[in-house]
Amino acid sequence: MRKNQLEFTYMRGIAIIFIVLGHSIYNSGEGFPLLLENLLRGGTALFVFISGYFFHRIFYKDFDYGKFMKNKVQNVLYPFLVVSAVGLFCLSLRWIFMEHQPLEQLLLSIFYTVRNGYILYPHWYIPFIMAVFLFSPVFLWFIRCSQQMRWTLFVLSCVVAILLHRPIGNVNFIHSVVYFMPFYLIGILYSQDEHIVTRYGSILSALAGIFLVVSLVEQSYIVQHIGNYHKAPFEYNGIDWQFIQKLSLCVLVLNFCDWLSKRSRIPWLVETAEMSFAIFFIHPLFDMLFNTTATIFRFRFPPGSAVTSILFSAAIFTFLMVGSIVTARFIKKRLGNRSRLYIGW
Repeated sequence: MRKNQLEFTYMRGIAIIFIVLGHSIYNSGEGFPLLLENLLRGGTALFVFISGYFFHRIFYKDFDYGKFMKNKVQNVLYPFLVVSAVGLFCLSLRWIFMEHQPLEQLLLSIFYTVRNGYILYPHWYIPFIMAVFLFSPVFLWFIRCSQQMRWTLFVLSCVVAILLHRPIGNVNFIHSVVYFMPFYLIGILYSQDEHIVTRYGSILSALAGIFLVVSLVEQSYIVQHIGNYHKAPFEYNGIDWQFIQKLSLCVLVLNFCDWLSKRSRIPWLVETAEMSFAIFFIHPLFDMLFNTTATIFRFRFPPGSAVTSILFSAAIFTFLMVGSIVTARFIKKRLGNRSRLYIGW
């Protein structure tokens, strides 16, 4: 089995682009097209799918729990802590010099921020994915189940996630584990039951396309819900159409990447994929820089047309991506292989 499949490299590059695009949307609900926003939000699901795939493809055969967790601590948790410390320092400067918070309020702000389990909002993903890694024995058991049991459990997990929705503020990482588990499981299934996926590939793609369109239209024009669904775990608030859409998108993006990998090698997409974790860690700092600059100069782009909202969002996306890539390359050049401990690349 190939360990480094080009289609998954491409998918990782596209996943980080989706994530940064979702964090670049300006004029949400005030001009930015709702259907496009719903498509761009929630790109994290693609990362979870990829992680599940490689859990089976690479780690399962000779799985060593201690070695596996040590690797994840070094390559995921350490960079998270380093970038979080930088983020907390920057936030503290903002609270002191822009909001003029007294010492008591400053300490409370730091406490409430740290209590969430993350400093920079997109980094909620790290406590969640570390919990997934800790629960690896559960996924080992899943892999060893019969084929019928595996697919039944996957379907049941989807039903739970559709009714559960994401946690409020993405703070409850156990809630997130339950919600995102189907994405991790279908990644495992794509690797373990590759023969089934190949045999019924065209049917799966057709169904994914139908579900993607239906869920996007339902969420955007009938329910008129913006972005991801969040609620308390034991409340009922309807169907999570974003979940259905993103599960379908995983299938379609992988099919597209598979098609693309058989036709050409795209160096810029490969490089983006290789530094995807660094981009993920760094881009919230540039988002903070943008918001702070806008606040200092009292700049507020007024609600406008879809075209102007898209153009301005594209400019923000470019700023976040270019800033993150340039910073990651600079740190990589300065620190060499040691940069992996600081930025995940």
